[in-house]
Amino acid sequence: MNMSAQDAVNTLYIGGGTPSVLPLDVLSRIVGAVSQTERLSLVTEPVEVTTPTELFDEFTVEVNPEDIVEKGREYVRGLLALGVNRISMGIQSFNDDILRWMNRRHDAGNAVKAFHILRESGVLNISIDLIFGISQLTDETWKDTIEKALELSPEHISAYQLSIEEGSALAKMVADGRYVEASEEQCRHQYDVLCQTLRQAGYHHYEISNFAKPGFEAVHNSAYWRRAPYIGLGPGAHSLTGNVRSWNSQELPHRQQDETIQTESRPVIRTRLRVKLHPGIQAESWPHIQETSRPFRRRTFVSRGSCSPSAPTKAWKPRNYIHWPTARSLIPF
Repeated sequence: MNMSAQDAVNTLYIGGGTPSVLPLDVLSRIVGAVSQTERLSLVTEPVEVTTPTELFDEFTVEVNPEDIVEKGREYVRGLLALGVNRISMGIQSFNDDILRWMNRRHDAGNAVKAFHILRESGVLNISIDLIFGISQLTDETWKDTIEKALELSPEHISAYQLSIEEGSALAKMVADGRYVEASEEQCRHQYDVLCQTLRQAGYHHYEISNFAKPGFEAVHNSAYWRRAPYIGLGPGAHSLTGNVRSWNSQELPHRQQDETIQTESRPVIRTRLRVKLHPGIQAESWPHIQETSRPFRRRTFVSRGSCSPSAPTKAWKPRNYIHWPTARSLIPF
């Protein structure tokens, strides 16, 4: 495996699932294997590398709050010793009723406790995940969740609208009439509150679902939207090298499939990715958009798109930039 490529970023991200359930010795073997491959591909002459930190500009591990509380500071310091310099923690909510409904292992109190353990153990770059777009999530509860997140002052906040995946327990609840999806208006309002509150708190809204203090934008995740090459390892992982996309099957042992992105599809894909980034895209990269506005379509502007004013806006901005929320609502996903 060659992990070096032109325009690639020098990052490592261990996530998807809950890596924090793994003991440090298991994580150490994984990091060691990846680091050895990286070392061999990045250098042309023998060089002594003492820690993985010297190889990766950004090294993120996803964690669950309950794992951090149970394993404590020693575990976190072990992660730092492996070279981890960024932690992403799935808090989701600071409301116990919402957390129980989502069947999360932690409660709000342990979410706060886990954050403090990370900080007191020396983690300087912490990202937390929040979820909105839940029908029983009231405005008061959502605003309280955002305020509690800001009290912790994480470097990065990711906020995602609840999605209903085919075959999931939630999809069955919807089919059985035991859960009613949040309305478009409710989702849009919650997203607007999120955008406005975090902006006022000084966070940079650099990607549709991501907000960061200046200088703490996620290097690894941002590379996806620029179509930088990357390699994914593990069940269901995806990779991109040049114009070839590949992905592993969900089952073990892996079966790998790949496809070449056709020439005529590349501008559309490039636009769909660029529009996820603030502040917008150059108009000439999407020439078929007319100088008109168009009604927002259901789920487009929230789950995949915008912090938009209530009324439709002009499609064009000065210097031939398409307004980010408007452009995002026009993409035919």
